[in-house]
Amino acid sequence: MATNVAMDKKPARQTVPNAIFSLDVVKEKERYDLWRESIACIFEVDGDRALRRTSDFKAHVDANMFGPIMLARTWTQQQDWKRSPSIMARDGMDHYMIQLFEHGQMQWEDGTGLRELPKGGLIVFDLAQAVKTRTNDFCNLSLIIPRTMMDGALKPQFDQHLRVLAKGEPMVKLLRDHMLSLKSVSDRMSVRQAIEVAPATVGLAAACLNAAVDRENPHQGAGIALAQLTVIRRFIEANLSEPALSVDWIARHAGASRTKLYKLFDAFGGVGTYIRDRRLRRALLALVDETAQYRPIYDIALASGYTSDAAFSRAFRAKYGIAPRDIRGNQARLVDIGLPTDDKVDRRYERWLHHLSV
Repeated sequence: MATNVAMDKKPARQTVPNAIFSLDVVKEKERYDLWRESIACIFEVDGDRALRRTSDFKAHVDANMFGPIMLARTWTQQQDWKRSPSIMARDGMDHYMIQLFEHGQMQWEDGTGLRELPKGGLIVFDLAQAVKTRTNDFCNLSLIIPRTMMDGALKPQFDQHLRVLAKGEPMVKLLRDHMLSLKSVSDRMSVRQAIEVAPATVGLAAACLNAAVDRENPHQGAGIALAQLTVIRRFIEANLSEPALSVDWIARHAGASRTKLYKLFDAFGGVGTYIRDRRLRRALLALVDETAQYRPIYDIALASGYTSDAAFSRAFRAKYGIAPRDIRGNQARLVDIGLPTDDKVDRRYERWLHHLSV
């Protein structure tokens, strides 16, 4: 009889992955530094000295994974935010991020001067582009979607970066309400339901962005350049193991002129710098992969486009300040190079951001 009961028992339902970064268990004097280190997975932040010294500094991230997309609620205090070319080269994220501010405000500058997000509106970030913003104390909700999921759905001639979507538009209201509802039911959804809702969420986001286009975009030229940059970045990523990868090699195989390549990658420090940083990032992730802890370092070097251990080790040490052979046995150093370690603070959202498209 007991056997039948056991056979009839249903397996526990898998819930939507949820990571909650909280500073509540961190010593007051260490809170700001830990927050700055953690959020560096996507932004450099800078708070004034009074904020850094306060014993009451707060920062909280509540993130959910819905299959290949991420929805996160963040609340913290007044800060400056920057996504620079060096960060983009380091993390390689190629995502759109749509934000709504539930409380607080954000400001930034563009060619027209200082701008402020209208209350109740949405703003779109292209994480493959640089940005500087400033916020006061706020709580916002961020929907993060890999660019590949939006390919073919968006009108490609328009640059989406820092587009402001006014709250009065019907499609904007639909997307805003959907984001809020999705977060509110996330703790009751199954993994299967989350995976099934992801395409609908992406479709709604694309429809909202397309419907909001009602006049010629003044940044159309920038949008075309961004599309070219995106294509070349994907080409480079697919060929990182090719030792001959260089400006000339890319120009021959990707149909882009040297002049164009230099212009597209100027903000990244040049094509060579971008290739080196992406190769070393790939090697870093391979070295800390627990499932490949016995993989020879020489194999990792080859897969990252290096033809010798010596050249790879020199480049890796110059970039990260540690030898490749030491990275596996020195967990404390992982924090220094931007990868979280396992401790009392849940920092999984950092890895999730970098692996949405995997």
